[in-house]
Order: sequence, then structure tokens, then C-alpha cells
Amino acid sequence: MGSPEYVTAEADTDAVPRTSRVTFWRDHVTQNHGRLEFGFRDADRFTGGTRVQRQGDLQLVDFWSAAIAYERLPGGYDADGHDGLRILLPTSGSINVVGRDGHSRIGPGTAAAVSMRLGFRLEQDEYARALILSCPVRLWAAPVSSGLVRWELGHGAGAVFRTMLREASSQALTLDRSSFASIVESAVGLLSRGAASTEDDVLLQARAVARQYCDDAGFGPSELARRLGWSLRSVQYGLRRASTSPASVIREIRLERAASRLRHPDWAARTVSSVAHASGFGSLSAFNAAFRARYGRTPVEYRGRAVSRSLTGDVRAGHAEMPRRSSGA
Repeated sequence: MGSPEYVTAEADTDAVPRTSRVTFWRDHVTQNHGRLEFGFRDADRFTGGTRVQRQGDLQLVDFWSAAIAYERLPGGYDADGHDGLRILLPTSGSINVVGRDGHSRIGPGTAAAVSMRLGFRLEQDEYARALILSCPVRLWAAPVSSGLVRWELGHGAGAVFRTMLREASSQALTLDRSSFASIVESAVGLLSRGAASTEDDVLLQARAVARQYCDDAGFGPSELARRLGWSLRSVQYGLRRASTSPASVIREIRLERAASRLRHPDWAARTVSSVAHASGFGSLSAFNAAFRARYGRTPVEYRGRAVSRSLTGDVRAGHAEMPRRSSGA
């Protein structure tokens, strides 16, 4: 049986009558996050909205709303079976997060994780906005004994985690199930391990930064190092131990981005040259050569194959053509 579909959906209280908004919001949030208690500061004037991305047990919700409090009682797990974490990353406003043995107020630049099994309380300011990642237990080996974990996201692994989640959210409509799962699982793995200490962590952080800036044709190894906060020599050394190089990482991300665009219906009217330049390639001939070496087909052939597969539902189901294995740096 295949992997679960990647789906996106949007909801907004403006789409329902004012008298139904509180019920609508309760039902919608419960569907996404399990059993919760709700405390509306002003139920008559409440507004809120979400954009949900989901693939199997992975879920990322971009939400915004008027002031509200949510409480997850410890017995909630017995009712709905949700036992993972909820990782909150505010993008505006602030949220007071209360775990079993502590509390913390978080805003932009910070994040916190709470346990669905142990319970928590969230008290949200007026018109706060945040990303909430549902993290299954299988991705988080470290115990959350206090019911609350907090991170600063200004540098290191935290900064890359923030970049990766924002990327996943901003590209919601262009991702497929494999790319969404890859970004989310990599981001969680990086955050749970902390600072980069292995070759894989250095590569993960480099790829995350490259994904954010690779559409700029001027983005190169020196800028990658600057964005990571390291010297170019340090980045080269770390990636060499992972059998690659800064230039190779950037090229790979650009090729992945171009391949995704060639498959996506929203880019069907764009020429191959336009896709290449939009994906950070300054030369069409260099793009064609690199693409063929990576995927075994020219961009035109690759797009034609993707179109034919879409007629049978394969692309929609996430059966994107796999690239050839890279030889490294």
C-alpha cells in the first residue's frame, strides 16, 4: 500500500456566519489537534484562519486568530490517542506556553514544544500568528519529561529549523508528499539533535539555507557560508567529510527546484529557459547539461514524461521520477 497523500487545505471563520464561528473553530482545531478545551476571550468577535499541510502523521499548520486559550488535559490521550509533540513557532504576537512543570512566553525568534500525552495550556495574544508542527513520537527520541521544551532560533540549528519550516509553509502548493516529508523530518531531526556536530548535520543545514536562497543566480559558496555564520573553509571542510561541496549542494538544490517546477501544473506554460533562470541557473546550456546528468533526460523530455504520468494520476499520487545518484563534489 502506498504512502498517504500530501494534502493542503485552508479554513477561515469569515467563510461562516458570525454565530457559527466559535463552533466552526472548535471543530476545525479538534480535527487537526485532537481533544482540547477552548477559552475564547471574546466569542462574539472571534476570527481566525488556518492553512493546513498534512502527509500521514506529519502536519504543519499556519494559523492566525484573535485571542484564545487552549488546554490539553493529561487524559486527552486516552480519548483520541494523540501522543506526539506540538512544536510552536510564532511569526507574530506571542503565546504563553504552560507545561506540566514550567512555563515560557514565546514570540518570533523562539519556539517551544509541548507534549500531547502530558498536557499543556496555550494562552495566545490578540491576533497572534504561528506555525504549529505535529511531531510524531517516532521522530523525537528524547523524552519531554517536563511537558515543555524551549529553543532560541537566532542561530545554529534553531535558525535552520525556522528556515526549513517557513520554507515548507511558503511552498505549500508546490510541494509533493516526498518533499514535504523530507523537509519536516529533516527539520525535526536537526532540532532534536541540537547544534551541528556531524557531517550529516552540516549538510542538512547547508541544504536548508540553499533552499531559501538558491533561486538567486548570485547565490554561491561564499554567500552560503555567510548565511550559515561560518567561514567558507569551515563549510568546505564539513561538506568534504560528507562527500560533497558547497557548489554541489547549491547545484543539487537548484536542480531539485527546477525538476519540481517542470512537474507542477502551475509552471506548465513557462518555457524551460524560464524555469532554469527562475531556479538560479544563469546559463541554459549549463542547466540542460546538469539536468541531464542528474536525471538522465533533458528538461523537455522530463517534463513530457511528467505530463504523461499525470494523465494516469502518478504525479498527483507523488510518484515523482527519482534522480540519478550524484557522484558528490
